[in-house]
Amino acid sequence: MQLWKAVVVTLAFMSMDVGMTTAIYILSHLDRSLLEDIRHFNIFDSVLDLWAACLYRSCLLLGATIGVAKNSALGPRRLRASWTVIALVCLFVGVYAMVKLLLFSEVRKPVRDPWFWALFVWTYVSLAASFLLWWLLSTVRPDAKALERGAEAEAEGFPGEDRPPREQASGATLQKLLSYTKPDVAFLVAASFFLIVAALGETFLPYYTGRAIDGIVIQKSMEQFSTAVIVMCLLAIGSSFAAGIRGGIFTLIFARLNIRLRNRLFRSLVSQEMSFFDENRTGDLISRLTSDTTMVSDLVSQNINIFLRNTVKVTGVVVFMFSLSWQLSLVTFMGFPIIMMVSDIYGKYYKRLSKEVQNALARASSTAEETISAMKTVRSFANEEEEAEVYSRKLQQVYKLNRKEAAAYTYYVWGSGLTLLVVQVSILYYGGHLVISGQMTSGNLISFIIYEFVLGDCMESVGSVYSGLMQGVGAAEKVFEFIDRQPTMAHDGNLAPDHLEGRVDFENVTFTYRTRPHTQVLQNVSFSLSPGKVTALVGPSGSGKSSCVNILENFYPLEGGCVLLDGKPVSAYDHKYLHRVISLVSQEPVLFARSITDNISYGLSTVPFEMVVEAAQKANAHGFIMELQDGYNTETGEKGAQLSGGQKQRVAMARALVRNPPVLILDEATSALDAESEYLIQQAIHGHPQKHTVLIIAHRLSTVERAHLIVVLDKGRVVQQGTHQQLLAQGGLYAKLVQRQMLGLEPASDYSAGHKEPPGSGGGHKA
Repeated sequence: MQLWKAVVVTLAFMSMDVGMTTAIYILSHLDRSLLEDIRHFNIFDSVLDLWAACLYRSCLLLGATIGVAKNSALGPRRLRASWTVIALVCLFVGVYAMVKLLLFSEVRKPVRDPWFWALFVWTYVSLAASFLLWWLLSTVRPDAKALERGAEAEAEGFPGEDRPPREQASGATLQKLLSYTKPDVAFLVAASFFLIVAALGETFLPYYTGRAIDGIVIQKSMEQFSTAVIVMCLLAIGSSFAAGIRGGIFTLIFARLNIRLRNRLFRSLVSQEMSFFDENRTGDLISRLTSDTTMVSDLVSQNINIFLRNTVKVTGVVVFMFSLSWQLSLVTFMGFPIIMMVSDIYGKYYKRLSKEVQNALARASSTAEETISAMKTVRSFANEEEEAEVYSRKLQQVYKLNRKEAAAYTYYVWGSGLTLLVVQVSILYYGGHLVISGQMTSGNLISFIIYEFVLGDCMESVGSVYSGLMQGVGAAEKVFEFIDRQPTMAHDGNLAPDHLEGRVDFENVTFTYRTRPHTQVLQNVSFSLSPGKVTALVGPSGSGKSSCVNILENFYPLEGGCVLLDGKPVSAYDHKYLHRVISLVSQEPVLFARSITDNISYGLSTVPFEMVVEAAQKANAHGFIMELQDGYNTETGEKGAQLSGGQKQRVAMARALVRNPPVLILDEATSALDAESEYLIQQAIHGHPQKHTVLIIAHRLSTVERAHLIVVLDKGRVVQQGTHQQLLAQGGLYAKLVQRQMLGLEPASDYSAGHKEPPGSGGGHKA
């Protein structure tokens, strides 16, 4: 809000508050002057104290207004940091006014003092308005000059509010979460109806309990007693029936919410750019997708159900309590503002703690996922104990945060429980006084005490609801952070020509991974892949070979230059079309926990079974597949665990060949094959080269030497190009690599392109 508007509104209200309170005070004390009232002040017959409270809160607002007007940069932030000051003032004055009303009722009838009632009502109106205006002043937008002054003051160490990172507001997050239940409006209406029926039935039970007691003690009428008991039975049966239906419908609604959240989150995750997966650990993402979404739906469903039920019950209970005794009702409500404040403080702390717990759990889940997924490596190095210790340390971090949660909950229960105990003792004492003085019956006192216990339970539930909702909102913010995230690399190309020759041109390509912004992986790389020709990429590990594959697949944006497919940038092609015409088979192919047929036809909507078999035959996979018990319907297991390394590579090769792609990339694709299988696959590739533009990354001389063009990379640059014989004649890096391999001096890892480049360079293998 603009500064001048906030100042005008606040000053106008302050003038009205002081004027109204003063006028009411004068009209209620026409028989004596202000000085006389001060000298002979009596809490039982004077409202001078309420007038003084008005002046005090006006001074607070005036000070806040002056502070914001003088410094609109730091002033509002200070008000936000000190909101507890005005909250405590409003709380104290409100409770004091209730006590005063009770004291008045003991010596004279308040209904005969209309000016006192007017001041009493106006006091609560002005308290609410004062708190609202304090918040309004805290939202003032500073101008440019004020921001400069604020920055200078902070630079000099001037106290101000800490600037926490911008977070999505809890209310906005909860509202967004509830918007996901819009498809279930009919279910929500039905659940709300049965909720109201159940809550109203439970609300009437204490009232008829009092009627039954009065029937025995006062009227001594069996008929009145029996009638009250029968009504109680009918109410109990009806409310129980409605409560069961309500619970079932709410459970269904939030089960559907959980499915909806997981679907949206998963769709958002799979649409992100590859750099996103380089920067985020798989375990963290899986934790968001599983435990966080479940926590959100469970906590929100449970707590919203409790909140709605208790809200309806509280409304009914309050009506009955005031009808039974307005004095005891005021005594009851004195303690609830304190409980609400304690709940608010606890809820905010618990929300922050909940996010820390979720992050710690995500780190522990990531560690477990990494260890279990690499169990063969762990076992081969006999490192089970060390991994268990690492996971245990992660769990200890979670446990430390759980202890903080437990301590916070203990203090919260102590504070709210003690306040409730004081209120209950006060009600019992004052209620006994009212019964003895004949102002209420014993049955009404019993009903009121039961209502007070019901109200206490409801408020306790609402308090736990708030902290539970904050815990759910904390998890929801993590989920929505990924759901709302827009990919930094959009797949918005629309080219999808009917015919594609398959010519690929790298033109002055410069590339850097986002995870390593200061290291250029490729520097002005230029070479071409010709249709019907086989091109090989060779070079030491880390020279940029796999990065060439990644950017040809349009996994990452370029820093400079371009990669053209038939003269058009690869980013201009439709996403599905591009990855249908470019197929990749990597050294470590990934198979999914599906049948062999589904793995070969992966990513294609409809593929005739005959084409699947033909592709498997070309990849020399048909033979071993038919030897399996279920043939092509055999489940491969998680990541193809049921197949050997060579079998997985042949299935992955079939998955690439079934597409009959114009561009085929083989990244160390035959490294796990026996000699016969490799020979047959090479025959399928070299025997019909006109069908594909082939890019091979391999370290076996037999694979590289038959290529029509060999491109040698070193430290992200093209250092040589030519055929096998031409490069041997030139000497240089290629000749050294070949010579070392033939002599057995070159380790496979130094020559193999299939080995991953440093972290952040991969993650883009399709097959």
